[in-house]
Amino acid sequence: MGYSGTLTLSGAAARGPFGNDISTLAIQVQLESNTRVRVRIFDPIFRRYEVPLPLANASSMHDHKRLFEVSVTKAPFGIAITRLATNEVLFNSTPVASWNGPLVISNQFLELSTRVLTTPKLFGLGEHVGRLVNPARGDHYTLWTRDRLANAGNAHTAAGGDNEYGVHPFYIRVEDTNPTLAHGVFLLNSNAMEVVASPTAITFRTVGGILDLFVFLGPSPRDVVAQYTALVGRPAMPPYWALGYHLCRYHYANVDQVRDVVRRMRAADVPQDAQWTDIDVLDGFFDFTWDNTAFPHMDRFVHNDLHAFDVHYVPIVDAGIGISRPTDAAFADGLTHNVFMTAGGSNSSVLEVNRVWPGDVVYPDFFHPNASAYWEAQLRRYYTTVPYDGIWLDMNEPSSFCTDSDSSSSSCPFPTSPFVRSSDTMYPMDPYRQPFAPGQHHDHGGNLATMTASLAAHQFPSLHYNLHSMYGHSELVATRRAVERIRRKRPFVLSRSTFAGDGSDAAHWLGDNAATWTDLRLGVAGVLAMNMFGLPMAGPDTCGFDGNTTKELCIRWHQAGILFPFLRNHNAAEKDQAPVDFDDEATAILRHTLRQRYQLLPYLYTQLYRMHVDGGNVVVRALFFEFPSNDTFGIDSQYLVGPALLVSPVLDEGVVTVHATFPRAAAWYDLWTGHKVDNDVDGTVHSGDPIVQLDAPLAAVPLHIRGGHIVPQQLPGRTTTASRMNAFHLVVALPQATEDLPFVRATGELYMDGGDSLDPVGHGVYALVSFSAVHYPDKGYVFMTGRVDHGGFDGPQVRVAVESISVSAWFARGWQCSIGRCMAPEAIG
Repeated sequence: MGYSGTLTLSGAAARGPFGNDISTLAIQVQLESNTRVRVRIFDPIFRRYEVPLPLANASSMHDHKRLFEVSVTKAPFGIAITRLATNEVLFNSTPVASWNGPLVISNQFLELSTRVLTTPKLFGLGEHVGRLVNPARGDHYTLWTRDRLANAGNAHTAAGGDNEYGVHPFYIRVEDTNPTLAHGVFLLNSNAMEVVASPTAITFRTVGGILDLFVFLGPSPRDVVAQYTALVGRPAMPPYWALGYHLCRYHYANVDQVRDVVRRMRAADVPQDAQWTDIDVLDGFFDFTWDNTAFPHMDRFVHNDLHAFDVHYVPIVDAGIGISRPTDAAFADGLTHNVFMTAGGSNSSVLEVNRVWPGDVVYPDFFHPNASAYWEAQLRRYYTTVPYDGIWLDMNEPSSFCTDSDSSSSSCPFPTSPFVRSSDTMYPMDPYRQPFAPGQHHDHGGNLATMTASLAAHQFPSLHYNLHSMYGHSELVATRRAVERIRRKRPFVLSRSTFAGDGSDAAHWLGDNAATWTDLRLGVAGVLAMNMFGLPMAGPDTCGFDGNTTKELCIRWHQAGILFPFLRNHNAAEKDQAPVDFDDEATAILRHTLRQRYQLLPYLYTQLYRMHVDGGNVVVRALFFEFPSNDTFGIDSQYLVGPALLVSPVLDEGVVTVHATFPRAAAWYDLWTGHKVDNDVDGTVHSGDPIVQLDAPLAAVPLHIRGGHIVPQQLPGRTTTASRMNAFHLVVALPQATEDLPFVRATGELYMDGGDSLDPVGHGVYALVSFSAVHYPDKGYVFMTGRVDHGGFDGPQVRVAVESISVSAWFARGWQCSIGRCMAPEAIG
């Protein structure tokens, strides 16, 4: 269902700022579901580049359930999308003077603007370093994958957010008329882009492709994320071991140093599930090689020191393939398969050469039909030398050490072409003469090609000018498929560069941060944003990558990330920062923090399952997802994990208390003691939620459970393999009892599968158990039930018993519980 038509440029006054406007356009308005509208505006005569991203089909459309109305203004042209329930206009591109500008589509400049009535509560538009709420003061959010140190010192200026490793042109906006309502907008475009957010308009500007816009009607933020991930892809289930603790560093001197830290971690009984290595282990930094002098017999190390103790191994793979060794297998095979990017212009048969760690490099074009087989062959050969468990993709923006200041006499053999800003009337579609460069107010004067491949380089579908921000996406898709075929187990791939929908294939870390308290705080906001993008397996470099950390900072960073789905300690500084590299007090605190994490992994894994199947049940979610109010929209110093757990970490130096918001709509209990928080619970969502001061000594992170929920736990082992064979414990948090209700209920669930089996949900090889606790205040007991909702998995892990149950606020007073009922001490015996 929908509309289609033709737009004709009405005259010189309607032209854009740079000329060369396309005079005739086609428009399609597709009502794809009751909650999704798609608007496509394109050149009907000459086919322009479109994003090669597979999209899921929409559900069926039913007029009587439709949440929106679409109206079109012919002159000046505009589209308005209105929410029927509130009559609020959610998207309106009809230009109004002093509010928003008109539609512009020219060869290398496209602009579409929607006006807003008040300064928007805006979230998303990644990837950039900044707070959870995007300021809308005329801020420019640049979207173009880029290798940069995520230095919080220049993370966000009055001009807007600096672009980083990934591109996610998707935002969620909370609506003006009702703070419980939200909608989302996604522009499917991979060209260099900026989004300008002001108090009166949100404007998309890009330098190529077409305008392919999706509006999601929600109505809640969770619904918006569900609708977005239904389009671009649901998040994948990670292997269970990937939820464990990962340890890495840049500058391991030799294999003995890696072996030493693993053995010290084991001797100190500190949980660890994965050991990683950086480019130090590579021979001359060439991919798929080993430095047999400093890192001899890595296969023996992985077998004897890691796999023998259920610890996994993840090596690094950079995007650039070294070319200075003609016999190097990765380079020679790539030449045979013709898979490398080639130079532009008259040099279309010449390889696109840049410079990274191994010196001169070429980049595989993962869109090439031969690329998947080529890449699998490299990874398969690598696996035969050392049996890795996952792959870490780095430098895949793609990154280059060549900049716009390099010359032919410099270390770069083919320096980046000079950037010239000029009218595209004279140079239509020239990658180096575009009239507009997103991010031109930031570094390098707007040169999009600095520190990356030439924009004129040829890839199989199009120029790198169009495909640049999808390079990491194309690589991670090929890598996931290859690793799955090689290992015949659920793959784990970590990628620095990501694009919309990449939660379906990979995990992501937030890049090269610094060991500062500011970066610690911004890391929480970064994980919240990635979860909104449908990429829940995300986390920062714990303790900080650049610069030496401190004991206090490293402890607090682990505590802040206690329930981030991806938790990796990684650094490049002189000082080692593994838990066993600090004094005995710090090691003991970090061991305790990690054991608490492992204790809660059954709940975390269940939340990942929920987002995998439902899309909108965001794993790490901002408070406003559950409790929308003016008090919660800007909170990024706390986070919820699923609906039940609230983490309120210390994010400032020298602090031993936390001022945390506890929404009145729920009762809250300390997860470990069961003590109830005094937050004047009244069961409603509104402004004025109390801020409670919590004690947070160095050894503790405040963690609370929400009334009405049951959280499964498991006695922690040193690895997830050991933990999964231990007994379960259920924590029951009852909601606040009221006089008008004869009983109150808490519910929860537990998801289990083989841990690394392929597509257990799709094949039905999993178990799902639901729990219920009903409290009858006048009868003095809680009635507990457990039910198997799906019994397709019968591994040893599913036969582990539930040994104990505690009811928050009661278990400290001697209550005894089992599947059946919980009884007060005076009722026992």
